[in-house]
Amino acid sequence: MIVVDKPKLNKIDVFNTCCAKVTSSKKSSIQKYLYTFLLNSASYENRALNAELYLLTSTIIPIDKNQHCGNIDELKKLYSGQMVPEDKPARYFYDELMLLAPLNKCPYCGIGKVSTLDHYLPKSIFPVFSILPNNLVASCKDCNTGKSTSYASTKNTQTLHPYYDNYTNEQWLYARVLQTSPVSIQFYVNAPANWSQVDKDRVQEHFNSYSLSERFSVEAANTLAYLRDEFILHNSNSDDIQQELEKKARTYEHRYKNSWETAMFQALSQSQWYWYGGYR
Repeated sequence: MIVVDKPKLNKIDVFNTCCAKVTSSKKSSIQKYLYTFLLNSASYENRALNAELYLLTSTIIPIDKNQHCGNIDELKKLYSGQMVPEDKPARYFYDELMLLAPLNKCPYCGIGKVSTLDHYLPKSIFPVFSILPNNLVASCKDCNTGKSTSYASTKNTQTLHPYYDNYTNEQWLYARVLQTSPVSIQFYVNAPANWSQVDKDRVQEHFNSYSLSERFSVEAANTLAYLRDEFILHNSNSDDIQQELEKKARTYEHRYKNSWETAMFQALSQSQWYWYGGYR
């Protein structure tokens, strides 16, 4: 997972701009949601800072029925009807959120190219957060469509939130070399022993929810094919191969401890079977 800077967009500006092009017959009723939107946004921030977004179902502030507002599902339509279309003023905020992803890479998986905004808490269940910037994360198509539309009901089963969770300082992603023909790589989670059980469970949940083992293995297969050709072309011996793999492992680890490349090159650099011909 890649850590992303939290959005600095003004929530009132986002809400009002999304309402700007709504038909006059619906605008006044939707605008009455602003106060509730802001109250719940503050609750979202407080919960997210403490890794407690799973509690929002019991603490979410309901719409005041005395306001005679329309259906709260109209807030979902603000996203699809006002923030997404390129010809609407609120598209500005969509584009700004997309630009937050470092190197245009999906922060959930680190391999896909961002192509859409993902609702960390699904808008089908939490319509009040449909246009909340801190709930909208630039993501790739696979991560956006592949995850479940449900949400975590416990602290341990929450996936990682790129704006609030930083699990990048210690390594938890590893790989093993499978002695297959051709060689293949299997990825797995091995969190540091000093981590709390909650942290261990959360990285495992994230790894499973986004099918990262299978997706990383596909990426690795392409690199393994390239390495095979490189070693054969240069007639590399086992010492040459080991040294090259160790160098690559150090380089990738320096850049990001939990990339699939770091895990793969570490595993390859430690596999005598691979150096002595398993790469072929």
